[in-house]
Amino acid sequence: MSVVKRKPGMNRILQQVILWAVLALPLIASGDVNPITRATQPAAVPVYQPRYYPFDGGEKAVYHASWNGIVSVATAEIYTTPQWIDGKKFYNVRVQARTSKLLDFIWKMRDTITSTIEANGLRPTRFTFRQRENSKVIDTVAHFDRSTKKWSVRRDERHKVIQYEFDQPMNTVDPITAIYLARSQDFKVGDHLFFHIFGGKYRYLLDLEVERRETVRTRSGSVDAFKIVPRIKNVENQGYAERLNEAARWISADERRIPFMTSSKIIFGSIYMEMVPDSSRAESNTTKPIKTSS
Repeated sequence: MSVVKRKPGMNRILQQVILWAVLALPLIASGDVNPITRATQPAAVPVYQPRYYPFDGGEKAVYHASWNGIVSVATAEIYTTPQWIDGKKFYNVRVQARTSKLLDFIWKMRDTITSTIEANGLRPTRFTFRQRENSKVIDTVAHFDRSTKKWSVRRDERHKVIQYEFDQPMNTVDPITAIYLARSQDFKVGDHLFFHIFGGKYRYLLDLEVERRETVRTRSGSVDAFKIVPRIKNVENQGYAERLNEAARWISADERRIPFMTSSKIIFGSIYMEMVPDSSRAESNTTKPIKTSS
């Protein structure tokens, strides 16, 4: 294998692809996926109510990312832990992503992302993003105030601190909450799931298209799966959301709805990320539809 020379923007591309692979959402760093066209934009983004809680008993998922399926580039671990606070149930989700020792010579990443989600309605309450990428050090903390219906965001970039609030659109969620809401839904081939989301700096409209159902061969065997294709639009006309990058995510078609594999093209090949066999263990699966208040 020849040594890959550093090119302008390579670090950002690697960051975007790996984080997309980890979360099944493309916008934590910048949203580098297929842009939403006018034809696919909804008149209004739904307020989704969960029907299933496949992660209710807790989960642990470990993912390995590789370049062209050959060279290891990153590892990610995702922990989901239920917790009761003042009589209310929450899910604490923690994502830890790190590049491999080989990639550390080009771009070193040690990122941690967390989300606290109220179980009732899968409503977000707190989101954090701790970025440690080469010399970049950024800490983002966001809180959602249920009484005022506002997000309060503090982004510490060391040389400056940005603080702001927003309340529109009212159903804006963080990226982790969005994917857990998506997993909680009934969907079929041809459906689109739309979300207003933010990653700490920009806000986006995300479209998850259920493109097809197929059998996917993995290292641990064949999986009946839905292929999900993300499309995104930066609603503030900033950032990098309009650049084209082919990406897809496969989620198991069984009641657990496990995101188990990702493929994304970059300028010099493709990044593949696959869940390590038996890394996701839920103690219980609450998969029956639940009643929601009107």
